[in-house]
Amino acid sequence: MPEARKARGTAPSAGGPLLALRGSAPLLGGAAARGQGVTRGPARAPRAAAARVSPAMLRLPVRCVLWGCLLTAVLPEPPTACRENQYQVNNQCCNLCPPGERLENECVDGTNTKCLPCSNGEFLDTWNRETRCHQHKYCDPNLGLQVQREGTSETDTTCTCQEGQHCISDACDSCAPHSSCPVGFGVRQKATEVSDTICEPCPDGFFSNVSSAVESCHPWTSCATHNLVELQAGTNKTDVRCGAQDRKRALVLIPMVLGGVSAALLVSVYIRKAIKKPIDKGYRVRTVGQDPVEMEDFPGHNTGAPVQETLHGCQPVTQEDGKESRIAVQERQ
Repeated sequence: MPEARKARGTAPSAGGPLLALRGSAPLLGGAAARGQGVTRGPARAPRAAAARVSPAMLRLPVRCVLWGCLLTAVLPEPPTACRENQYQVNNQCCNLCPPGERLENECVDGTNTKCLPCSNGEFLDTWNRETRCHQHKYCDPNLGLQVQREGTSETDTTCTCQEGQHCISDACDSCAPHSSCPVGFGVRQKATEVSDTICEPCPDGFFSNVSSAVESCHPWTSCATHNLVELQAGTNKTDVRCGAQDRKRALVLIPMVLGGVSAALLVSVYIRKAIKKPIDKGYRVRTVGQDPVEMEDFPGHNTGAPVQETLHGCQPVTQEDGKESRIAVQERQ
């Protein structure tokens, strides 16, 4: 009976021996490791460890929930997603102004955006929030431009080059006259509103005898096709000359005949000049200022024919028929 009381008396203080046992667990383990007969209960240690870790495991999820609620209250709300043709102002979606209109006032507290139409000569071609419209383009005639399409409140004015001119830039701000291909060259590609003329030299068998911005090289004429013969060959600047066969012979003979006639005329003129001499028969020329010399009649002198007398200086004198012919001799002192 005293042993039973002793046993009951020690029951309330079982924690003491239990703590002693826990504290001596390493010793027991060490003894077991050294081969002593003390063994350790396998299920008691995990239960004690689970009893110690369980409160911390329960407090961690609670803390996570509290931190999440705090961050949610502090961070701002995500921006509102606006629809197409809208824009955001102070977390509010406002409508953009349509093409042809500009922004006057933005939407506030649920009110719609206020837009105004563009004035005459202005345009806006997209949905916008612009406060001013754009001016229409001016087609300056001094730069070779002309209006191709008038502008509206939604579209700009379209310009193009005047006839015979082309743009010299991608923006077509000014124009220049089309280039002409010179003689001997033909047009390979005609000029357009945005490109100049492209020329090429005429190949063999083709020609171009004009300066033009539209004419290409022309083929030589085929004389055989027209039953003609070629009188003159063609070049890159001139066409072939065709003609009849008789005409070709005539073109060959005419220069030869003309050359022969010209040579004959030259020879004739030369001969006439070489053999021509001044001869006047039956007349004598008397020189003025010479003294006459008297001469006696010779026997057998025929008085019926003109008598030729010779004066001083051997100049002939004419005497009429039937008269005496005398030569007076002047005494010289």
